[in-house]
Amino acid sequence: MIAPSSARIRVRQFGRTTLQVSEIGLGCARIGGVFKSNSGDFVKLLAAALDGGINFFDTADMYSQGESEQLIGRAFKGRRQQVVIASKAGYVLPTQRKFVARIKPFVRPAVRLLGLSRHHLPSAVRGELVQDFSPAYLKGAVEGSLRRLRTDYLDVLQLHSPPATIVEAGEWIGALEALKQAGKIRYYGISCDTVEAAYAALAHPGVSSLQVPVNLLSRDFLPVLDQAHESGVGVIARECLANGLLIKELSPDQIRPYCQSDAEASEKGAQIAGYRREATEGGSALAPFALRWVSRLQGVSVSLIGVSSLEQLETLLTYGASIARGIGGV
Repeated sequence: MIAPSSARIRVRQFGRTTLQVSEIGLGCARIGGVFKSNSGDFVKLLAAALDGGINFFDTADMYSQGESEQLIGRAFKGRRQQVVIASKAGYVLPTQRKFVARIKPFVRPAVRLLGLSRHHLPSAVRGELVQDFSPAYLKGAVEGSLRRLRTDYLDVLQLHSPPATIVEAGEWIGALEALKQAGKIRYYGISCDTVEAAYAALAHPGVSSLQVPVNLLSRDFLPVLDQAHESGVGVIARECLANGLLIKELSPDQIRPYCQSDAEASEKGAQIAGYRREATEGGSALAPFALRWVSRLQGVSVSLIGVSSLEQLETLLTYGASIARGIGGV
């Protein structure tokens, strides 16, 4: 059962824009794909998220070879004014992935029957991703996203993980300003993988949003949040639960694949144990404790969490409701 309206997620101002966004957003990288549920289940999941108080949906043209955007378009047909859709562009899908996108309806049943996962696929099948932030490519990418999303506009278009040098050069600005003038995007921003790219983005006055990884275990971007807040730039926080490290109780061996060395794994394990004790003393599980910490950071407008089932969504809505009531956190 979805969280009742009395415990709905709070809404915040998104930087200096006119957008009002739920403080918890749905990251849609896990929406769609041949290794997941049938498409109808995802449509129900997205609709349930909106009914539960989430109005911010973050996707990208490359997620599930475009299927993530397609499913969002299906889910919110007739409800477009109720949602804030942020998508991304800049990655070019290799031919192999484009082919998979066309045959998904036929491949998905076989994948489920054989119990395959993406880890079983050789790199030759997946293909190598490249990036293109040229004005012509970005304009074409936006047109493709609009078709898949069944909408006339994107609320936020983000460049997808550009290098700091690309951000600094700013050759993409003219294309995004033209799309904004044409009404095809309302605002634009940068999804950043490095602190350098984030600072470079803040140097451009037209940038309205940043998306950055931030969680209890990863605090490199905290100074960026302060500058974004001062500049009126909305911040989309991702990896808020450290790619699952702050959800389950993991052994050192299970933590090691997320780290560069044994020493780092040991340090992270000790940090997680300390945060778990602190959460327990405050009457909370670790996951909502960690999510509340991110949500309360100055400058963060929306905190993204990815789910792929109604059960996971219900848990997420419970976290959001506890944050709204001011419990379960630091």
